[in-house]
Amino acid sequence: MFALDNPTDMPSPTPTEEVLQQENRQLRQQLIDLSAAVSRLKETSDLYRIVADTAADAILCINEEDEIIYANPSTKTLLGHSPARLIGRRLTTLIPPEYHARHQKGFRQFISSGEKSIRWSGVELVVLHADGSHIPVEVSFGAVQGEDGHYRFSGFIRDSRPRKRLEKESRDRLAALAHANRLKSVGELASGLAHELNQPLSAVCLYADLALAQVEELKLESTLRENLEMTVAQAERAADIIRILRELIRKNEPRREPVDLNSAINAVVQLMRSEIDSRSIQLHLQLSEIMPAIHADRTQIEQIVLNLIQNALEAISVDEKNERKISVQTEVIDAMAHVIVTDSGCGLPEGNEQQVFENFFSTKKEGLGIGLGICRSIAEMHQGQILARNHEPAGACFTLILPCHHKTSQEVL
Repeated sequence: MFALDNPTDMPSPTPTEEVLQQENRQLRQQLIDLSAAVSRLKETSDLYRIVADTAADAILCINEEDEIIYANPSTKTLLGHSPARLIGRRLTTLIPPEYHARHQKGFRQFISSGEKSIRWSGVELVVLHADGSHIPVEVSFGAVQGEDGHYRFSGFIRDSRPRKRLEKESRDRLAALAHANRLKSVGELASGLAHELNQPLSAVCLYADLALAQVEELKLESTLRENLEMTVAQAERAADIIRILRELIRKNEPRREPVDLNSAINAVVQLMRSEIDSRSIQLHLQLSEIMPAIHADRTQIEQIVLNLIQNALEAISVDEKNERKISVQTEVIDAMAHVIVTDSGCGLPEGNEQQVFENFFSTKKEGLGIGLGICRSIAEMHQGQILARNHEPAGACFTLILPCHHKTSQEVL
């Protein structure tokens, strides 16, 4: 046997068969685990791909070079560009030229410092369509930094036009209701004034006629007689004008039809949602699922609900100490539909709750005291009523009561 010059040159002991089998089993298990992980990763990737490809919003991904590396099919619908046409292009392809410098500045600022120059969630922007038109959109951005230190960005782009169109329709409808409310207020005011002026004018005519009779009896100067005759003529003319005015503003029968009360309430709430949210007020709807229709003029019923909610908003704004909450509830009691509007505001004058329905009575400094009077008139025209009371621990409660609609034999057929 030869002696080894260096002990480290000694050959490693040969692994036993048992050790080899154990290592083989471990290697196989690692391969199985790796294969399973790859499979799960592929499933997750496929799932994300399906989500992105089927999303109604346009989705884009870009790299640090501002190049588009992914575009989902909805980009064709919204932007007019197919995904294949967009991939590899700069994002500025979709940005109006006047915003290029601002985009590049904010983009480079984030890459260098991580500082955002704009809000990244739900930001209102304008993008460029393939045909050159500008499209208002709502965009939410995201960013991820890979192991290589480079960023990738995503953008979810939603068409704002449908939302803006609905908002405009809501504003127009709210303005129309407010205009109808103002016209109704003017009519009520004119009717009240006509009634109040008619009596003194009648008295003027009566006393002028008596004075004329005395002039005739005493055989006084003719100029006095002429002046009195002119007074009578002008008073009668004023009375005729008032009579015509009262006929013009006389209440017509409402156009009645079956109305879904819950639907009418939801329509008004939708119109007022932005104002409710802007005042940080909680609105709770408790609408009965078994609410039958009422036979009514829908616009007039919406006018009542609008007025009650508007009054609740103003009452809550007056008293900042209490909880800011409005509740609208519907229920049926003895074939009568009830709409109950409760607020947590300043409440009603103690002992004079029903006085709020009288014309020209108002608890507001600048109020005309007409709105609730109109609400009562509309309710009575529909064979209903409206009641008011204070609500514990704070606020007011208004209840609109209307008869439920009973279908005629012709409607059933």
